[in-house]
Amino acid sequence: MMPNRFRLSTLALLAPAVIGLLVFFIGPLLLNVEVSLREQGGGHGLAQYLRALGDAYYVKVWLQTIVLAACVTFFTLLFGYPFAFAIARSRGPVKGFLIFLIVTPLLINVVVRTFGWMVVLGRSGLINGTLRAFDLPTINMLGGWFAIGITLVHVMLPFMVLSIASALEGIDQALEQAALTLGAKPAAAFRYIIWPLSLDGVITGTLLVFSLSIGSFVTVMLMGNNRTMVLPVMVYQQLNLSSDWPFAAALGMVLLVTVLVISGIQLAIGHRLRRGQA
Repeated sequence: MMPNRFRLSTLALLAPAVIGLLVFFIGPLLLNVEVSLREQGGGHGLAQYLRALGDAYYVKVWLQTIVLAACVTFFTLLFGYPFAFAIARSRGPVKGFLIFLIVTPLLINVVVRTFGWMVVLGRSGLINGTLRAFDLPTINMLGGWFAIGITLVHVMLPFMVLSIASALEGIDQALEQAALTLGAKPAAAFRYIIWPLSLDGVITGTLLVFSLSIGSFVTVMLMGNNRTMVLPVMVYQQLNLSSDWPFAAALGMVLLVTVLVISGIQLAIGHRLRRGQA
């Protein structure tokens, strides 16, 4: 009697979450799939997907989207790991200050942060103003991949740092001290102890950053131009400028499948790395 009552109470507690998931996630996703299969002459088919994956321009945009997200993930990891290590090894007010530095940008809207970088990188911005002060030629940094990349790295950095820092803080420092006492150099201790034990945080951070970067829309719209086209911006154009809902839905599904496949590859690589370090 008690187990049945426990199951019923458990199902009752889960029901709101399950219903919300079905109504606000699964339902719209299935509707998007149905819209993406619509054809101009009526009926359903794969014409929109063949158009998206068969045209060289759309394939180029798809590849640009993946490369941009991969580059942002790489540089976020490159700059974020040392910062996360500093947070994990700091104590007292210093640690609080470092956490404040990395968390504060999350409290500012992404549009405001993007405009801040526009001020820094613009023709009359801080960098070009400094160059003029030394009678050096100015650099046009807006409207290109560099401006988009540096802005996205800044926007995504907190997700990487916080993921890695949480993993690093869970590592017993006695392990590193034991390795150093036994004659290992700091680089060897990092390679064989700290890095393997922090892989879970690295994998979590890369998954978060890649997924958010590949779907980035506002930053690319504000910092890019017609040559810096990515799939989220193309979906926006198809919806609002061309009113081609089936094609926009197909592009959205291509983006979703791309994220799922690459995330699966990342998890597989992370699992292999963990097994190799074991």
